[in-house]
Amino acid sequence: MKRYGLILLSAGLVVLSSLSAAAAPLGPEDELVLAQAQSQSEEVARLDQIVVTPTGTEVGQRQTSVSVATITSREIEARQAVRVEEVLRDVPGVTLSRSGSYGGATSLFLRGGNNNMAQVLLNGFRLNEVGGIFDFSKLTTDNVARVEVVKGPMSSLYGSDAMTGVINVISRKGEGAPSLSLTSNWGGHADGHANRNLISEQRLNFQGAWQQLAWSVGYGNYYDYGILPVNNRFTANVLNSRLDLTPMEKLSFTFTTLFIDQFSGFPTAGGGDRLDSKVFGGSGLDPDQNNTFNNLLLGLTANYQPWEWWQHELSLGYLNLNSRYNNKANPDQVLFQDYDYFSRDLEDQYSLNYRTNLLFGTQDRVGSTTTLGLELRNERWKGWAYSWDWFAWNYRDDFTKASRGSVSYYLQEQLAFYDRFFLTLGGRFEDNSSFARVEFSPRASAALRFPETDTTIRAAGGRAIKAPSFYQTNSLNPFALGNPTLKPEQNVSWEVGLDQWYGEQVQASLTYFENNFTDLIQYIFPSFFNIAKASTKGLEFALTLRPKPLPGFTVRTAYTYLTDLRVLDAGNLVSLAVIPGQNLLRRPRQTWSLDLNYQAKTWEVNLNGLYVGPRADLGYYPFPVNTRRLCNGGYFIANLAGYYTVAQNWGSIKRLQLMARANNLFDKNYTEVFGYSSPRFNIIGGLRLDI
Repeated sequence: MKRYGLILLSAGLVVLSSLSAAAAPLGPEDELVLAQAQSQSEEVARLDQIVVTPTGTEVGQRQTSVSVATITSREIEARQAVRVEEVLRDVPGVTLSRSGSYGGATSLFLRGGNNNMAQVLLNGFRLNEVGGIFDFSKLTTDNVARVEVVKGPMSSLYGSDAMTGVINVISRKGEGAPSLSLTSNWGGHADGHANRNLISEQRLNFQGAWQQLAWSVGYGNYYDYGILPVNNRFTANVLNSRLDLTPMEKLSFTFTTLFIDQFSGFPTAGGGDRLDSKVFGGSGLDPDQNNTFNNLLLGLTANYQPWEWWQHELSLGYLNLNSRYNNKANPDQVLFQDYDYFSRDLEDQYSLNYRTNLLFGTQDRVGSTTTLGLELRNERWKGWAYSWDWFAWNYRDDFTKASRGSVSYYLQEQLAFYDRFFLTLGGRFEDNSSFARVEFSPRASAALRFPETDTTIRAAGGRAIKAPSFYQTNSLNPFALGNPTLKPEQNVSWEVGLDQWYGEQVQASLTYFENNFTDLIQYIFPSFFNIAKASTKGLEFALTLRPKPLPGFTVRTAYTYLTDLRVLDAGNLVSLAVIPGQNLLRRPRQTWSLDLNYQAKTWEVNLNGLYVGPRADLGYYPFPVNTRRLCNGGYFIANLAGYYTVAQNWGSIKRLQLMARANNLFDKNYTEVFGYSSPRFNIIGGLRLDI
C-alpha cells in the first residue's frame, strides 16, 4: 500500500504545481514559443482522431499517453465485416481463436493474457460475464460507429476484469434526415455438404434526427448451415439501437439497447470434429447437441454540463445473460451417451456509475481535468443442471444461486502542459463482497509530444485485478466445488511506446510491454485455488499509409511479437495446460496482418491477409492416446471484398450497390483450436440499398 500511497501523493503534488504554473505570468520568449506551438497544435487538431475510452473523456489520439487502436465504420464497411472479431484480428497485440465454424466459441487473448482478462463494453456498459469471459461470436457490427481498443491494465478506471485492456464498441449516433439501409447477402461454403452449405446475411439500419431527438437502429439476421455434415447450424438475430435526446443545450440522454438471440449446434465433445469422429476412434459426432443464448443489455447515460468547467455523467445499466446447453441421449451415435443432459445459466448485472469532471485551464497552456467517480454493481447468478444418471443433481430453482455486490471509488487527474507534455494519474478502491479486502488499482501514464515532427513518446504502468467467476466461488458440483476464499487475479504491467505521424499520409506506432500475472486461478480436484503465475512480454507495431500519388489507396499493416509468454509457477498443479517454463496455450509468438484498400468513385476493393504463427495447444485424442500437449501449426488466410455502385442519388434511391466477398481466398485447411476444422473457401454476395 505504501507505493500506491506515493502515487496518489505524487498526483496531488502535480495538481498543485499545475495550478501554480497556470497562475504564473509568461515572458515575451515564452509567448513566442507558445504562439508557434498553438499554430502547430491547431493543424494537428484538424487531423486528430478523438477517443474516449483511455480516460473516459474526449481526447485527441495524439495526446493520449496509452496504447490505443481505433477501428472506424469506414474500415468495417470496406472489409464487409459482419462480426467485430473479424476487424479485431488486425489490431496489434490481439489474438482470437474460434472453435470450428461461424458461431463456435470465440476467445480473445490481449497481449498474451487469458481469454477472460479484457473488459468488453458497448457505449461504456459491460458485456462480460462475471469473471471476465466473453464470447466474441455473439458481437456483430450492426449499428457500430467505431471500436476503441485500449491496451494495458485499466482497472483504475473500469474496475475488475480490465486486466489487459478494454474493448469499447461505440454505436452510431443518428443524424440528418431519416434514412434506411437494407443489405441482403447470400452465399455458401465450397466444402458444404450436398445442398446444405447456405450462408445468409440480412441487415437493416434505420437512422435519423428530428429536433432534439436522434436515433440509429441496426438489425441483423444470420444463418449459416456450417461446414460439417452433421449438427453445425448457426442462427442469430441481433438488435443494436441507440437513442439520443437533447432536451436542452447542457443536458443530454443516451439510451442503449443490445439484444442477441443465438443458436449454435455443435457435434463435438471436446476433441473437435477431427478427433471425436468414430472414423478416428472417437466417441462419435452428436446429431443434436446445441447452445442457445439470449442476451439483453439496457443502458441509460445522462450528461449534464451546467458550466464549461463542470461536467456530470450518470450511467444506469442492466445486463441479462441467459444461456442453455441441450444434449439429448444418443447412444447409437455417441458412445456412452445414454442419458439426457441439460443445463442453464442465468446472470443478471445491475450497475450505477457516476462521474464528475472538473476542467481548469487550457491545453495550449496548462490544463487540468479531474475526474471523481463512484460505481455500484450488483450481480446475481443461478445455475441449473439436470441428468438422470447424476441423481444427486435434481432439477430445482435453488440448485446453485449466488450474488455479489461491489462499491468502487475512483479518481483520475489529467494534466496538459503547452500541448507538449501530458500526464494522467489515477486510482480505484474496489470493495467487492467476493474479495477478502478492499483492492486498490493505480495507474500512471505520460506522453511527451514534439509538434515540430509530429512525434509522441509515451510510457504507462499500473495494476489491474480480475474477480473470480460465480462458478469458481459458488459451484456445488461435487467434482468442481466453488471456493469462496478465492482472491482476485492480478496483473502488474508497464509499457513504453513511440507514435509518429506525417500529416494524413503516414501513421506509425511501436510499443514494448510487459505483463506479470499472479494469483491465477487453477483447478485442482475438487476445487479452485490461486496458485499460478505467468509472464508475457512483447513488441507491437502498426503502420498506416495513404500515399499522395495514389489517392484512394490505403495500406495498413500490424505485427506482434511476444518475446515471452511463459508459465512461471503452477503451484502444486500437475496439468498439461499449465507447465512451468512452457508457453501459455493458444497464444502465438507472432501475428501479422496486411490490409490493402482502394476506393474509386463507383467501386471499392479490399484485400486482407492474416498470419498467425504456431502455438501450443492440447489434443484431446481418444483412447489409448488420450490428451497430449502439442504444437498447432501456423497459418495464413486472405479475404477479398468489393463493392460496385450501380446507382447514386437516383430519385428516392441514395445508393444501390452490388457487393461480394470471398473468405479464405486460397482455401487454407487450418485449425484455430486444435481438432476443430475452420471454414475453408466460401463466397457471399448481394445488394445494398440506401434510401
